Amino acid sequence: MGSWGPPLRIARRTTRKSIGRTLLVAALIGLPVFAATWSGVTGRSAHPSGELLARVTIGQADAQLTVTAYNKIDLQYGEPALGVMPGAPLDGKRVRNPATFDPLHVLPPGTHVALQFDNAGTAEVKGPNTVNSVSVVVGDGQDRLLKDTFRLDEGRFATAPDEVAVSPGLAKHLGITTLGGSLNTADGKAYKVVGVARQIEQTSSWLLFAAPATTLVPAAPVDTRYLLDLPDSVDPHALIAPLGAQGFILLPRANIIDPPPNPSGYPGNAIGPYAAMALAIGFGVLEIVLLAGTAFAVGARRQTRELGLVLASGGTARDVRRIVLLQGLFAGVVGVSSGLLLAAVALIAGRSLWERRTSTLFLEWQIPWTAIITISLIGLFAGLAAAVVPAISAGRQTPMAALAGRFAATTKRQPIRKPALLLVIAGVVLVVAGSGLLAADLAAAQRQFSESDHYQATATPVGPIALVLLGITTAIAGLIWMLPSLVSTISGLAGRLPLSGRLAMRDAARHRHRTAPAVAAIMMSVAATAAAAFAGANSIAADSAEYIPIAHRGNASVRFDDGPGGVAYSPELERRVGAQLSAEHTYRFGMINVARPDRAPAYLGVQPPGVKSEESPASFIGLVVVDPAYLEQFDGSGPELAARLRGGDIVVPSSDFTTTSSVDIGFTDPAQPTKVVQHKASYAGALPLIQVLQGQALIGPDAAAKIGRVNTFMVEYQVKSLPTKDDLAATDVVLGHDKLLTVEQGYQNPGDKILLGVLTAAAVVTLLGVAISVSLSAAEGRADLATLAAVGASPRRRRNLAAAQAWMLGQLGCVLGVGVGALYGYTAHAAFGSPHFTVPWAEIGGTLIAVPLFAAALAWLLTRSRLPMVARID
Repeated sequence: MGSWGPPLRIARRTTRKSIGRTLLVAALIGLPVFAATWSGVTGRSAHPSGELLARVTIGQADAQLTVTAYNKIDLQYGEPALGVMPGAPLDGKRVRNPATFDPLHVLPPGTHVALQFDNAGTAEVKGPNTVNSVSVVVGDGQDRLLKDTFRLDEGRFATAPDEVAVSPGLAKHLGITTLGGSLNTADGKAYKVVGVARQIEQTSSWLLFAAPATTLVPAAPVDTRYLLDLPDSVDPHALIAPLGAQGFILLPRANIIDPPPNPSGYPGNAIGPYAAMALAIGFGVLEIVLLAGTAFAVGARRQTRELGLVLASGGTARDVRRIVLLQGLFAGVVGVSSGLLLAAVALIAGRSLWERRTSTLFLEWQIPWTAIITISLIGLFAGLAAAVVPAISAGRQTPMAALAGRFAATTKRQPIRKPALLLVIAGVVLVVAGSGLLAADLAAAQRQFSESDHYQATATPVGPIALVLLGITTAIAGLIWMLPSLVSTISGLAGRLPLSGRLAMRDAARHRHRTAPAVAAIMMSVAATAAAAFAGANSIAADSAEYIPIAHRGNASVRFDDGPGGVAYSPELERRVGAQLSAEHTYRFGMINVARPDRAPAYLGVQPPGVKSEESPASFIGLVVVDPAYLEQFDGSGPELAARLRGGDIVVPSSDFTTTSSVDIGFTDPAQPTKVVQHKASYAGALPLIQVLQGQALIGPDAAAKIGRVNTFMVEYQVKSLPTKDDLAATDVVLGHDKLLTVEQGYQNPGDKILLGVLTAAAVVTLLGVAISVSLSAAEGRADLATLAAVGASPRRRRNLAAAQAWMLGQLGCVLGVGVGALYGYTAHAAFGSPHFTVPWAEIGGTLIAVPLFAAALAWLLTRSRLPMVARID
């Protein structure tokens, strides 16, 4: 042939004729392209940058001005940027009230100013049955500068003090269907609803949009932000320093579009995330090449006679290779273009769905062109790479063998390659060493926090992570290298299997060229799902170990608060809630208030030993009044703690907290007088693991009543059975406020969702690899099956053989994949701070047992019992 023309025409014709195989390979390539394109566009659109980020942040303004209460801001960290504001005030003295200050006094003449929507506090809004705490944002919503910072769905923004706009979620909850109605607050005020609006991010939040002069919330002396439209002759950057010298922070629009460099800098060697990303992309491409390569091997085997005709009519081995390679290129083009097209359709058609899923409004699509072009080129490369090995194998066929339809097979048993085995061992050693370093770094991080803090530290140092990634890569490379010899070795163990099993093992060993890639692809996919299962299990174990319950398991609790947004405690309210919940016992938690009735509450606390209150007035820990009967419910030190409280002691949380059988008690508020009195105290063991008790000193109700008045801040109810949704709703009505009642059910393990996801992903990929390999076996083994039929084998034998092949491939791939995933899991154990190496037995058992059996059953059902007659003698 001598040119690319004839091979191109033959490849194009074969691609159209073998549409099923072409679509399969295109799907293998197109699915990652679709996923990468969709996730890239939605991710960038939900987290915009450049000009779109500036529009979302400051609308149409030239700059954002933050008015602080101080007279000078430290600008040593350079120019302001989003998330990187200057340091603390140079002078802590307050010189103004930001809420009432007019910024025009310090800005160039001709500047237009608009108050930016910002959180100003919460308001208590009357709902259908209860009072709800709703965040209030205040700003000049009608001003043109605020366009694109919030979206107005209906009506207009508030302009008068007695007007509000509401978010869609809040409007639905309150039953607001038409504008012009009223919204009532808990203090009896009414506000006219003039619009429905939402913020660009967190669109489902309940919000009230109010005018600057609103009476919904008081004008608190906190930082206030304005949007500025500066005269054309003014350079915003020239105003940063002079305004900072007066206590104002100016953020120019250009600093949002193109942020200035961070003077504090980021670690230049932080390659961990990039290494992990590169590793994931590399493994994904390798998996595509393995699966698609096996599919191309199926096609090359099925068109052996056609390729033989090419050779017989004067074509060369190069022409045969070109035909197969061009088929790979066509499949890559179809896969990439289909993936891009489907991603575009999904993004446009499902825009509202993606906005709800990300809780962000997409003002416009932000397309990561570089990433999309890169992933498209990778897809084309994967299609070509997948056809390389089948092309080489097809080019080595002699014309006579190709015309006769004979396939090359390897009958000689091959021992496991020692270099490959050494790579696997070295990889495991590197993973164990890197995980050990991770664990050491985690232990060092945890030592920085006391046990009472219950802070879940994590460790992600670059060096150990790189060591682990190198180890996993090395182990996988060794396993892929040794797979052909491993299949050959395992086939020698098939002597005691039934006939179908022996035939399947022999076929796998003879045709290692397709068995090894299929097993490798299954191994890598199952490794990813197993790694997710191990990581999830160890993360759950760490979360469970750090979990501190709010109340005793099975009990309900209510927090009371006299301040805004809370519900004040009263014995009558306590009784009504208990009756609604059918409570068996009620336990109160309180603090001792010794202030005069005409003053704000001042609570007592316990001072650590050796610390003078004059030197450190804020060093007191809380003193909680608790019923001794409550502590008796807990095993261990609970009964002893209760006995000490009944004896009048203050129980301290640490054995070294008191050395004199007494402690000093005084006001926890530094603004209160520092008079300290002594009270007898003792240590009786660790306090129960309940949030309200952690790090606190305890005192009984009788002893507390002798010191001052006890203010109850929480009530815990011991209930006969867990409250239903109707019970909880009815209790909210009794309290007059929602979200105050909580029911302690212990740590909620999300393991069921992980199990379903792991098994689904493992099953899908295993079935894909098994289907390709079994299909290839059917193409190569028709003559053998015809011989079996001729000597009396039943028609079911083909089904049994396909099921045995599917089980063998799936089982070997799942076993190796779980082993590789366990390496990830061992690292996750160290990185997440799991108390021990947790094995997700349900997920692993399902992957090792259920997935291969499911693949075998499906292969048995979908395989035809009778095949077309073929020649049994060449």
